[in-house]
Amino acid sequence: MEPQARPQSEPRTPAPLPAAVVLVVDDDPDARKEVSGLLEQDGLVARGVSNMQEALTVLADDPPDGLIADVLLPDGSGYELVKRLRALPGGDRVGAVVVSRRGGFLDKVEAIQCGADAFFEKPVDWDALLRRLQHLLERERLGPARILSVEDDPMQARFLETILRTAGYDVHICTDVGRFEADLTAFRPDLVIMDILLPSVSGLDLVRYLRQDERYATLPVLLLTTEGRTETRIGAAAAGGDEFLQKPVAPGLLLTAVAARIERSRFLRALINRDGLTRLLTHSAFLERARMLLYEAKRRPLTAAWIMIDLDHFKDVNDRFGHPTGDRVLVALSSLLRRRLRQSDAIGRYGGEEFTILLTGLDTDEATRLVERLRSDFAALDHAAQDGSTFRTTFSAGISMFAAGIELPAWRQAADRALYAAKQSGRNRVAVAGPDGRPRVLREAAP
Repeated sequence: MEPQARPQSEPRTPAPLPAAVVLVVDDDPDARKEVSGLLEQDGLVARGVSNMQEALTVLADDPPDGLIADVLLPDGSGYELVKRLRALPGGDRVGAVVVSRRGGFLDKVEAIQCGADAFFEKPVDWDALLRRLQHLLERERLGPARILSVEDDPMQARFLETILRTAGYDVHICTDVGRFEADLTAFRPDLVIMDILLPSVSGLDLVRYLRQDERYATLPVLLLTTEGRTETRIGAAAAGGDEFLQKPVAPGLLLTAVAARIERSRFLRALINRDGLTRLLTHSAFLERARMLLYEAKRRPLTAAWIMIDLDHFKDVNDRFGHPTGDRVLVALSSLLRRRLRQSDAIGRYGGEEFTILLTGLDTDEATRLVERLRSDFAALDHAAQDGSTFRTTFSAGISMFAAGIELPAWRQAADRALYAAKQSGRNRVAVAGPDGRPRVLREAAP
Protein backbone atom coordinates (compact mmCIF):
# COMPACT_ATOMS: atom_id res chain seq x y z
CA MET A 1 0.00 0.00 0.00
CA GLU A 2 1.30 3.42 -0.89
CA PRO A 3 2.22 5.59 2.13
CA GLN A 4 0.22 8.75 2.57
CA ALA A 5 2.00 12.11 2.47
CA ARG A 6 1.34 14.55 5.26
CA PRO A 7 -1.04 17.03 3.59
CA GLN A 8 -0.68 19.88 6.02
CA SER A 9 2.92 20.92 5.39
CA GLU A 10 5.68 21.17 2.87
CA PRO A 11 9.02 19.39 3.47
CA ARG A 12 10.74 20.97 6.46
CA THR A 13 13.92 21.80 4.56
CA PRO A 14 15.64 25.13 5.09
CA ALA A 15 14.69 27.35 2.16
CA PRO A 16 17.19 27.29 -0.71
CA LEU A 17 19.19 30.43 -1.14
CA PRO A 18 17.60 32.85 -3.63
CA ALA A 19 19.08 32.91 -7.11
CA ALA A 20 22.07 35.21 -7.41
CA VAL A 21 21.48 38.52 -9.21
CA VAL A 22 23.96 39.67 -11.87
CA LEU A 23 24.01 43.22 -13.24
CA VAL A 24 24.88 43.41 -16.96
CA VAL A 25 26.20 46.78 -18.11
CA ASP A 26 26.39 47.22 -21.89
CA ASP A 27 25.02 49.90 -24.22
CA ASP A 28 24.24 47.29 -26.90
CA PRO A 29 20.68 45.98 -26.24
CA ASP A 30 21.30 42.81 -28.28
CA ALA A 31 24.41 42.04 -26.24
CA ARG A 32 22.51 42.61 -22.98
CA LYS A 33 19.74 40.29 -24.15
CA GLU A 34 22.19 37.56 -25.14
CA VAL A 35 24.12 37.73 -21.89
CA SER A 36 20.93 37.86 -19.81
CA GLY A 37 19.62 34.75 -21.56
CA LEU A 38 22.81 32.84 -20.83
CA LEU A 39 22.74 33.88 -17.18
CA GLU A 40 19.11 32.86 -16.74
CA GLN A 41 19.80 29.54 -18.43
CA ASP A 42 22.46 29.03 -15.77
CA GLY A 43 19.96 29.63 -12.96
CA LEU A 44 20.88 33.27 -12.31
CA VAL A 45 18.77 36.44 -12.32
CA ALA A 46 19.95 39.06 -14.83
CA ARG A 47 19.41 42.84 -14.65
CA GLY A 48 20.52 44.97 -17.56
CA VAL A 49 21.45 48.66 -17.82
CA SER A 50 22.98 50.61 -20.68
CA ASN A 51 25.37 53.05 -19.04
CA MET A 52 27.58 53.76 -16.07
CA GLN A 53 25.21 56.18 -14.32
CA GLU A 54 22.35 53.68 -14.34
CA ALA A 55 24.74 51.03 -13.06
CA LEU A 56 25.93 53.22 -10.19
CA THR A 57 22.32 53.84 -9.14
CA VAL A 58 21.62 50.11 -9.03
CA LEU A 59 24.86 49.39 -7.17
CA ALA A 60 24.06 52.00 -4.52
CA ASP A 61 20.36 51.15 -4.08
CA ASP A 62 20.23 47.38 -4.54
CA PRO A 63 23.70 45.82 -4.87
CA PRO A 64 23.77 42.65 -7.03
CA ASP A 65 25.78 39.53 -6.33
CA GLY A 66 27.73 39.83 -9.57
CA LEU A 67 28.63 42.35 -12.26
CA ILE A 68 29.48 41.95 -15.96
CA ALA A 69 30.52 45.27 -17.48
CA ASP A 70 31.72 46.23 -20.94
CA VAL A 71 34.86 48.37 -20.74
CA LEU A 72 33.56 50.88 -23.31
CA LEU A 73 30.45 52.63 -21.94
CA PRO A 74 28.85 55.78 -23.36
CA ASP A 75 29.43 57.81 -20.18
CA GLY A 76 32.56 56.21 -18.75
CA SER A 77 34.50 52.96 -18.58
CA GLY A 78 33.93 49.56 -17.05
CA TYR A 79 37.24 49.96 -15.22
CA GLU A 80 36.01 53.11 -13.47
CA LEU A 81 32.70 51.41 -12.68
CA VAL A 82 34.50 48.58 -10.90
CA LYS A 83 36.63 51.07 -8.95
CA ARG A 84 33.47 52.86 -7.80
CA LEU A 85 31.89 49.51 -6.90
CA ARG A 86 34.83 48.52 -4.73
CA ALA A 87 34.57 51.81 -2.83
CA LEU A 88 30.96 51.13 -1.84
CA PRO A 89 30.12 49.39 1.47
CA GLY A 90 30.13 45.67 0.73
CA GLY A 91 31.39 46.29 -2.80
CA ASP A 92 34.35 44.00 -2.24
CA ARG A 93 31.97 41.02 -2.04
CA VAL A 94 30.50 41.49 -5.53
CA GLY A 95 32.05 39.26 -8.20
CA ALA A 96 33.10 41.67 -10.96
CA VAL A 97 33.96 40.68 -14.55
CA VAL A 98 34.89 43.09 -17.34
CA VAL A 99 34.73 42.34 -21.06
CA SER A 100 36.35 44.28 -23.90
CA ARG A 101 37.29 44.10 -27.56
CA ARG A 102 40.70 45.42 -26.52
CA GLY A 103 42.66 42.39 -25.38
CA GLY A 104 46.14 43.82 -25.03
CA PHE A 105 48.31 43.03 -22.05
CA LEU A 106 47.96 46.56 -20.62
CA ASP A 107 44.17 46.30 -20.82
CA LYS A 108 44.31 43.13 -18.73
CA VAL A 109 46.64 44.80 -16.23
CA GLU A 110 44.22 47.72 -15.94
CA ALA A 111 41.41 45.28 -15.19
CA ILE A 112 43.46 43.88 -12.33
CA GLN A 113 44.34 47.34 -11.03
CA CYS A 114 40.72 48.51 -10.98
CA GLY A 115 39.72 45.54 -8.81
CA ALA A 116 38.01 43.29 -11.35
CA ASP A 117 38.03 39.58 -10.59
CA ALA A 118 38.34 38.57 -14.23
CA PHE A 119 38.88 39.97 -17.74
CA PHE A 120 37.48 38.41 -20.92
CA GLU A 121 38.19 39.51 -24.45
CA LYS A 122 35.39 39.74 -27.02
CA PRO A 123 34.18 37.54 -28.64
CA VAL A 124 33.71 36.05 -25.20
CA ASP A 125 34.13 32.38 -24.34
CA TRP A 126 30.87 32.31 -22.39
CA ASP A 127 31.40 28.85 -20.93
CA ALA A 128 34.67 30.02 -19.38
CA LEU A 129 33.14 33.29 -18.18
CA LEU A 130 30.17 31.55 -16.57
CA ARG A 131 32.45 29.05 -14.83
CA ARG A 132 34.46 31.91 -13.39
CA LEU A 133 31.36 33.90 -12.45
CA GLN A 134 29.73 30.94 -10.72
CA HIS A 135 32.89 30.46 -8.69
CA LEU A 136 32.87 34.13 -7.67
CA LEU A 137 29.20 33.92 -6.67
CA GLU A 138 29.65 30.68 -4.73
CA ARG A 139 32.63 32.19 -2.94
CA GLU A 140 30.27 34.29 -0.83
CA ARG A 141 27.82 31.44 -0.29
CA LEU A 142 30.27 28.75 0.78
CA GLY A 143 30.53 30.11 4.29
CA PRO A 144 33.73 30.73 6.23
CA ALA A 145 36.78 28.80 5.09
CA ARG A 146 38.06 26.11 7.47
CA ILE A 147 41.67 26.25 8.64
CA LEU A 148 43.45 23.42 10.43
CA SER A 149 46.45 24.59 12.45
CA VAL A 150 48.97 21.94 13.53
CA GLU A 151 50.76 23.60 16.43
CA ASP A 152 52.04 22.20 19.72
CA ASP A 153 52.95 25.55 21.33
CA PRO A 154 49.84 26.71 23.29
CA MET A 155 50.72 30.42 23.04
CA GLN A 156 51.37 30.24 19.29
CA ALA A 157 48.18 28.21 18.84
CA ARG A 158 46.11 30.86 20.67
CA PHE A 159 47.77 33.63 18.64
CA LEU A 160 46.92 31.96 15.32
CA GLU A 161 43.40 31.09 16.41
CA THR A 162 42.68 34.65 17.57
CA ILE A 163 43.96 36.26 14.37
CA LEU A 164 42.16 33.83 12.07
CA ARG A 165 38.86 33.77 13.95
CA THR A 166 38.81 37.56 14.06
CA ALA A 167 39.11 37.52 10.27
CA GLY A 168 36.05 35.25 10.04
CA TYR A 169 37.69 31.85 9.52
CA ASP A 170 36.58 28.60 11.16
CA VAL A 171 39.67 27.32 12.98
CA HIS A 172 40.59 23.97 14.51
CA ILE A 173 43.84 23.48 16.41
CA CYS A 174 45.56 20.09 16.25
CA THR A 175 47.99 19.90 19.16
CA ASP A 176 48.55 16.13 18.94
CA VAL A 177 50.04 14.93 15.65
CA GLY A 178 48.53 11.52 16.38
CA ARG A 179 45.15 13.14 15.73
CA PHE A 180 46.23 14.73 12.44
CA GLU A 181 44.62 12.21 10.08
CA ALA A 182 41.38 12.08 12.07
CA ASP A 183 41.20 15.89 12.21
CA LEU A 184 41.79 16.10 8.47
CA THR A 185 38.92 13.74 7.75
CA ALA A 186 36.48 15.20 10.28
CA PHE A 187 37.22 18.91 9.83
CA ARG A 188 37.82 18.92 6.03
CA PRO A 189 40.00 22.05 6.04
CA ASP A 190 40.37 24.47 3.15
CA LEU A 191 43.94 25.20 4.30
CA VAL A 192 46.50 23.77 6.72
CA ILE A 193 48.95 25.85 8.73
CA MET A 194 51.77 23.50 9.71
CA ASP A 195 54.50 24.11 12.28
CA ILE A 196 57.70 22.48 11.01
CA LEU A 197 59.16 21.77 14.45
CA LEU A 198 56.81 19.33 16.20
CA PRO A 199 57.70 17.08 19.17
CA SER A 200 57.38 13.60 17.67
CA VAL A 201 57.41 14.08 13.90
CA SER A 202 58.54 16.78 11.50
CA GLY A 203 55.90 18.99 9.97
CA LEU A 204 57.64 18.36 6.65
CA ASP A 205 56.90 14.65 7.00
CA LEU A 206 53.23 15.42 7.60
CA VAL A 207 53.18 17.51 4.43
CA ARG A 208 54.78 14.65 2.48
CA TYR A 209 52.07 12.38 3.87
CA LEU A 210 49.42 14.81 2.64
CA ARG A 211 50.87 14.99 -0.85
CA GLN A 212 50.80 11.19 -1.20
CA ASP A 213 46.99 11.26 -0.98
CA GLU A 214 45.24 12.52 -4.12
CA ARG A 215 42.35 13.84 -2.01
CA TYR A 216 44.69 16.53 -0.70
CA ALA A 217 46.49 17.36 -3.94
CA THR A 218 45.02 20.88 -4.04
CA LEU A 219 44.94 21.48 -0.26
CA PRO A 220 47.18 24.50 0.42
CA VAL A 221 49.73 24.21 3.23
CA LEU A 222 51.47 27.15 4.89
CA LEU A 223 54.59 26.19 6.83
CA LEU A 224 55.66 28.11 9.94
CA THR A 225 59.03 27.95 11.66
CA THR A 226 61.49 30.06 13.61
CA GLU A 227 64.23 28.91 11.25
CA GLY A 228 65.02 31.11 8.29
CA ARG A 229 67.85 29.14 6.75
CA THR A 230 67.85 28.53 3.01
CA GLU A 231 68.09 24.78 3.60
CA THR A 232 64.86 24.87 5.60
CA ARG A 233 63.09 26.79 2.84
CA ILE A 234 64.31 24.29 0.26
CA GLY A 235 63.07 21.40 2.40
CA ALA A 236 59.67 23.06 2.80
CA ALA A 237 59.29 23.50 -0.96
CA ALA A 238 60.48 19.95 -1.68
CA ALA A 239 57.98 18.50 0.80
CA GLY A 240 55.10 20.18 -1.02
CA GLY A 241 54.50 23.28 1.09
CA ASP A 242 52.84 26.19 -0.71
CA GLU A 243 54.34 28.98 1.34
CA PHE A 244 57.01 29.42 4.01
CA LEU A 245 56.44 31.97 6.78
CA GLN A 246 58.97 32.70 9.49
CA LYS A 247 57.90 33.19 13.11
CA PRO A 248 56.94 35.59 14.49
CA VAL A 249 54.69 36.20 11.50
CA ALA A 250 52.95 39.57 11.12
CA PRO A 251 49.14 39.20 11.26
CA GLY A 252 48.70 41.13 8.02
CA LEU A 253 51.12 38.87 6.15
CA LEU A 254 49.48 35.76 7.59
CA LEU A 255 45.97 36.83 6.61
CA THR A 256 47.05 37.88 3.11
CA ALA A 257 48.79 34.55 2.50
CA VAL A 258 45.81 32.60 3.86
CA ALA A 259 43.21 34.48 1.80
CA ALA A 260 45.19 34.21 -1.44
CA ARG A 261 45.86 30.49 -1.05
CA ILE A 262 42.27 29.64 -0.13
CA GLU A 263 40.87 31.61 -3.07
CA ARG A 264 43.18 29.87 -5.55
CA SER A 265 42.58 26.44 -4.03
CA ARG A 266 38.80 26.77 -4.11
CA PHE A 267 38.90 27.83 -7.77
CA LEU A 268 41.17 24.90 -8.69
CA ARG A 269 38.93 22.47 -6.81
CA ALA A 270 35.91 23.83 -8.65
CA LEU A 271 37.66 23.25 -11.99
CA ILE A 272 38.67 19.71 -11.01
CA ASN A 273 35.53 18.61 -9.18
CA ARG A 274 32.85 20.19 -11.39
CA ASP A 275 31.43 18.76 -14.61
CA GLY A 276 32.24 21.11 -17.50
CA LEU A 277 28.70 21.20 -18.93
CA THR A 278 26.42 21.20 -15.89
CA ARG A 279 28.87 22.59 -13.29
CA LEU A 280 27.67 19.94 -10.85
CA LEU A 281 30.01 17.62 -8.96
CA THR A 282 31.76 15.02 -11.07
CA HIS A 283 31.18 11.31 -10.42
CA SER A 284 34.36 10.95 -8.34
CA ALA A 285 33.85 14.22 -6.43
CA PHE A 286 30.31 13.20 -5.53
CA LEU A 287 31.44 9.80 -4.25
CA GLU A 288 34.05 11.53 -2.09
CA ARG A 289 31.30 13.70 -0.56
CA ALA A 290 29.31 10.53 0.12
CA ARG A 291 32.31 8.91 1.82
CA MET A 292 32.73 11.97 4.04
CA LEU A 293 29.06 11.80 4.95
CA LEU A 294 29.40 8.16 5.97
CA TYR A 295 32.43 9.05 8.09
CA GLU A 296 30.38 11.72 9.87
CA ALA A 297 27.64 9.15 10.48
CA LYS A 298 30.07 7.18 12.64
CA ARG A 299 30.38 10.19 14.96
CA ARG A 300 26.79 11.40 15.19
CA PRO A 301 23.24 10.32 14.24
CA LEU A 302 22.49 11.00 10.58
CA THR A 303 19.35 11.29 8.47
CA ALA A 304 20.15 11.34 4.76
CA ALA A 305 18.82 10.27 1.38
CA TRP A 306 20.69 9.14 -1.73
CA ILE A 307 18.72 10.08 -4.85
CA MET A 308 19.36 8.84 -8.38
CA ILE A 309 17.77 10.74 -11.28
CA ASP A 310 17.72 9.65 -14.91
CA LEU A 311 16.22 11.55 -17.84
CA ASP A 312 13.51 9.59 -19.61
CA HIS A 313 14.07 8.67 -23.28
CA PHE A 314 17.04 11.01 -23.48
CA LYS A 315 18.45 9.20 -26.51
CA ASP A 316 15.25 10.12 -28.36
CA VAL A 317 15.81 13.79 -27.46
CA ASN A 318 19.33 13.67 -28.91
CA ASP A 319 18.21 11.75 -32.01
CA ARG A 320 15.26 14.03 -32.71
CA PHE A 321 16.60 17.45 -31.76
CA GLY A 322 20.38 17.03 -31.87
CA HIS A 323 23.08 16.82 -29.20
CA PRO A 324 23.37 20.62 -28.64
CA THR A 325 19.69 20.68 -27.68
CA GLY A 326 20.21 17.62 -25.50
CA ASP A 327 23.04 19.43 -23.73
CA ARG A 328 20.70 22.35 -23.03
CA VAL A 329 18.22 19.93 -21.45
CA LEU A 330 20.99 18.65 -19.16
CA VAL A 331 21.88 22.23 -18.23
CA ALA A 332 18.21 23.04 -17.56
CA LEU A 333 17.91 20.12 -15.13
CA SER A 334 21.17 21.01 -13.38
CA SER A 335 20.01 24.64 -13.04
CA LEU A 336 16.68 23.52 -11.57
CA LEU A 337 18.45 21.32 -9.03
CA ARG A 338 20.81 24.12 -7.99
CA ARG A 339 17.92 26.57 -7.59
CA ARG A 340 15.65 24.21 -5.64
CA LEU A 341 18.17 22.58 -3.33
CA ARG A 342 20.31 23.91 -0.51
CA GLN A 343 23.97 24.87 -0.61
CA SER A 344 24.68 21.98 1.78
CA ASP A 345 23.13 19.38 -0.54
CA ALA A 346 25.58 17.53 -2.77
CA ILE A 347 24.44 17.43 -6.41
CA GLY A 348 26.40 15.53 -9.04
CA ARG A 349 26.30 14.49 -12.66
CA TYR A 350 26.79 10.78 -12.26
CA GLY A 351 27.30 10.11 -15.94
CA GLY A 352 25.55 10.89 -19.23
CA GLU A 353 21.95 11.80 -18.43
CA GLU A 354 22.11 10.47 -14.86
CA PHE A 355 22.25 12.80 -11.84
CA THR A 356 22.57 12.12 -8.14
CA ILE A 357 21.84 14.02 -4.93
CA LEU A 358 22.66 13.64 -1.24
CA LEU A 359 20.04 15.23 1.01
CA THR A 360 20.58 15.50 4.76
CA GLY A 361 18.14 16.21 7.57
CA LEU A 362 15.05 14.83 5.78
CA ASP A 363 13.01 11.74 6.58
CA THR A 364 11.62 9.41 3.92
CA ASP A 365 8.35 11.26 3.45
CA GLU A 366 9.99 14.66 3.22
CA ALA A 367 12.67 13.52 0.78
CA THR A 368 10.04 11.83 -1.38
CA ARG A 369 7.81 14.90 -1.56
CA LEU A 370 10.79 17.13 -2.35
CA VAL A 371 11.92 14.90 -5.22
CA GLU A 372 8.35 14.60 -6.49
CA ARG A 373 8.15 18.39 -6.58
CA LEU A 374 11.41 18.51 -8.56
CA ARG A 375 10.02 15.92 -10.95
CA SER A 376 6.83 17.92 -11.45
CA ASP A 377 8.66 21.22 -11.95
CA PHE A 378 11.02 19.74 -14.51
CA ALA A 379 8.19 18.07 -16.42
CA ALA A 380 6.57 21.51 -16.81
CA LEU A 381 9.65 23.15 -18.36
CA ASP A 382 9.61 24.08 -22.04
CA HIS A 383 12.83 23.33 -23.92
CA ALA A 384 13.69 25.10 -27.16
CA ALA A 385 14.62 23.07 -30.22
CA GLN A 386 16.92 24.43 -32.92
CA ASP A 387 13.99 25.00 -35.30
CA GLY A 388 12.29 27.31 -32.79
CA SER A 389 9.73 24.77 -31.56
CA THR A 390 9.47 23.73 -27.93
CA PHE A 391 9.13 20.36 -26.26
CA ARG A 392 8.97 18.84 -22.78
CA THR A 393 10.67 15.86 -21.24
CA THR A 394 10.71 14.13 -17.86
CA PHE A 395 12.89 12.23 -15.44
CA SER A 396 12.52 9.26 -13.12
CA ALA A 397 14.05 9.08 -9.64
CA GLY A 398 14.97 6.51 -7.03
CA ILE A 399 15.50 7.25 -3.31
CA SER A 400 17.41 5.25 -0.72
CA MET A 401 17.47 6.37 2.90
CA PHE A 402 20.60 6.05 4.99
CA ALA A 403 20.59 3.22 7.55
CA ALA A 404 23.15 2.86 10.33
CA GLY A 405 26.00 0.60 9.31
CA ILE A 406 25.24 0.67 5.58
CA GLU A 407 28.25 0.77 3.27
CA LEU A 408 28.51 3.12 0.33
CA PRO A 409 28.09 0.50 -2.45
CA ALA A 410 24.94 -0.92 -0.82
CA TRP A 411 23.44 2.54 -0.30
CA ARG A 412 24.10 3.50 -3.91
CA GLN A 413 22.77 0.20 -5.26
CA ALA A 414 19.53 0.57 -3.29
CA ALA A 415 18.93 3.97 -4.91
CA ASP A 416 19.77 2.46 -8.30
CA ARG A 417 17.24 -0.34 -7.82
CA ALA A 418 14.59 2.19 -6.84
CA LEU A 419 15.36 4.20 -9.98
CA TYR A 420 15.03 1.05 -12.09
CA ALA A 421 11.65 0.35 -10.48
CA ALA A 422 10.47 3.88 -11.35
CA LYS A 423 11.58 3.34 -14.95
CA GLN A 424 9.90 -0.05 -15.15
CA SER A 425 6.66 1.41 -13.77
CA GLY A 426 6.31 3.72 -16.75
CA ARG A 427 8.90 6.48 -16.16
CA ASN A 428 8.23 10.04 -14.95
CA ARG A 429 7.88 8.59 -11.45
CA VAL A 430 9.57 8.59 -8.04
CA ALA A 431 10.29 5.35 -6.18
CA VAL A 432 11.85 4.66 -2.79
CA ALA A 433 13.81 1.67 -1.53
CA GLY A 434 11.90 0.15 1.37
CA PRO A 435 13.51 -1.26 4.53
CA ASP A 436 12.96 -4.74 3.12
CA GLY A 437 15.07 -3.81 0.09
CA ARG A 438 12.10 -3.84 -2.27
CA PRO A 439 11.64 -0.57 -4.20
CA ARG A 440 8.16 0.88 -4.19
CA VAL A 441 6.72 3.49 -6.52
CA LEU A 442 5.19 5.99 -4.12
CA ARG A 443 3.28 8.20 -6.51
CA GLU A 444 1.92 7.76 -9.99
CA ALA A 445 2.80 10.46 -12.49
CA ALA A 446 0.03 12.71 -13.76
CA PRO A 447 -1.30 11.57 -17.12
